[in-house]
Amino acid sequence: MKSYLLIVLLFFAGSAQAEIYKWVDGAGNVHYGDQPESSTAKKIQKLPGLSTYSPPPMPEKEPPPEGEVEEGDPEVETEAAPAPDKHVYREISIVSPENGGTVRSSPGTISVFVALAPVLQKGDYLKAILDGSPLEQKFQGTVLRLENVDRGEHRLAVAVFDKSGKKLLQSDTVVFQLHRTIARKRQPRG
Repeated sequence: MKSYLLIVLLFFAGSAQAEIYKWVDGAGNVHYGDQPESSTAKKIQKLPGLSTYSPPPMPEKEPPPEGEVEEGDPEVETEAAPAPDKHVYREISIVSPENGGTVRSSPGTISVFVALAPVLQKGDYLKAILDGSPLEQKFQGTVLRLENVDRGEHRLAVAVFDKSGKKLLQSDTVVFQLHRTIARKRQPRG
């Protein structure tokens, strides 16, 4: 009985395969469908493949001539620089809001996105510095949510602190505008 059922299912699966037609309309547009929409439609066996792109391989960087050192080259060690510690923060910057940008938020909530290299270490935290005053809240991630910020122009910086509260690195200051929509009650016409 099971083999009979299997044969019937395989028969219907093969007959359920749809036919594909291709035709060109009066405007020159090519169409594909499972039913011919035009008398010029042709039955096709296989659809054309997907269009893909493979970028060319990146050229390998040639080493600088002997005695020359490229600025910012991490592979070149100098005697004057101490060995880099993987827990020393090298870079911190505010990705959003952009410098000179505008934030629109009726409740005055601002999401601040921070780029930090290397990643935030366990126990370390970030603090926002809004209009020259550090905020009390400590952030354990690189997305900061500032709430109930007044409308107008603001200056924002972010600093990373270690477990003991020592400031390790501070970002450049960005200036942005906050627009808060205020719903006013209508005055009766009189």
